[in-house]
Amino acid sequence: MKLHSILFLLTAILNVSDACLAIRYSKPPACVCKSLKLDSSNIKENEVKDNDLYDLVLSSEVKSPEILIDDCSVQVHCEDGSELYIFDTDKGAKIGDYSLDGFCDPYQKKWQVDTGNGMEQYKELKGVCVIKKTVTCSPADPATFLYAYSNDLDYIDMHRAYAVWADYGSGLSVSETKYATAATVRFDTKVKEDIVFHEGDTAYDSYIAAYSYLNETQVDPSKRFDSSETGSDILDVLERFIDTDRPNICGSVAFIFMKRSPNEIEISKIVEKIRAYHIMLSIAVKIPSSGGLHPETMYNLAAKTNGICSFSNFLWNAVMALPTILYSQTYYSANLKLSGTGSVNLPPMSLPAELSMYSVFGLQSTATAVSFQNMTLRWSDAQGVHGSLSKTREDMNSRTYHSMNTFKDLASTDEATQSTMRLEYDYSTEDTFLIRYYADKPTDQWSPYQD
Repeated sequence: MKLHSILFLLTAILNVSDACLAIRYSKPPACVCKSLKLDSSNIKENEVKDNDLYDLVLSSEVKSPEILIDDCSVQVHCEDGSELYIFDTDKGAKIGDYSLDGFCDPYQKKWQVDTGNGMEQYKELKGVCVIKKTVTCSPADPATFLYAYSNDLDYIDMHRAYAVWADYGSGLSVSETKYATAATVRFDTKVKEDIVFHEGDTAYDSYIAAYSYLNETQVDPSKRFDSSETGSDILDVLERFIDTDRPNICGSVAFIFMKRSPNEIEISKIVEKIRAYHIMLSIAVKIPSSGGLHPETMYNLAAKTNGICSFSNFLWNAVMALPTILYSQTYYSANLKLSGTGSVNLPPMSLPAELSMYSVFGLQSTATAVSFQNMTLRWSDAQGVHGSLSKTREDMNSRTYHSMNTFKDLASTDEATQSTMRLEYDYSTEDTFLIRYYADKPTDQWSPYQD
């Protein structure tokens, strides 16, 4: 066939007009994915069987969310004071204080939504807002002891840490602590694990049950995250603990043992929740980190919630610089941003008679910082009793009650006292200094928080 014949044939097939190729595309179908606002009038008829989240929502006070659909995109959110939950016919997810974003796949007629754990497919998108409860408890009310440990740790580390912090060997009894129930959870696993509450007739029974459970589950290297870029999910664990809707969560103490850092910097939402439930955080971090980007996040979280965070090459040293469960009542808390050399008057401290305490100091926000150089705390009371406590950077090499950024010291009172305190300091760069007094008796009221 001659060349001009081939060109003529192509021209006939391709429908050329004015030397341009005209290509006709098929129009995509309309976005008709199903959505529904749930509230008290229709939540029961939209049951999700065998789903704990649905059961929790069903027992709560609820109202409908805002569902904004623009062509194929969707956004769902709740007003302040409530938290967003979404459901399909067979599953659900808690979105919390955040809004939900997604889009409708017009071909499958299913939603693709970001639940916070990646994109998920929902056949039907049903949203509901759960109104937050007003939480009230006193420092003396019964509460829960949470032991949370990272799957990145060695078993021997978390085993010894539990024994010390729970005072397992001391014959713990109900009369010695308000923490009547022990709960355990292993985190930093590929699949999130449930928080287990160990019931018992006494606190000692509960703690022994928790101890036995830890010996059974231990750690599982096969379930660890595959990448060091993956951050710890400890913040999600704390949120799930608060949201369990079990009794005696308010006023609890959480002992956290970890090796992987979070990737998050923004912690205002979880700080708000921890403060609302008056949960005391005691955090031990083994370095070097197994992953994550921001070790300072845990120190900042402790600072904003009257807790303490300790770093060390040996988890045991980090643990020994923190209070045990018998000394977890906060009597005094202060945070200071320090830099250079100087001195500052601290708020006065009032203490009752016959009080046994640990004074605990956080000197810098990470293990690798070199900001802290030295400090001297001086105090005196109206009766003329005075004293001082000094530390240098070299002192932090001691393994007794010291970690790489934290140390503790024993203290006590014979009589009720009010002391004035003054801190002298030397810091090479700016860092956050924490001072805490934790005692063995409940206070009359919760200590105020600081940002």
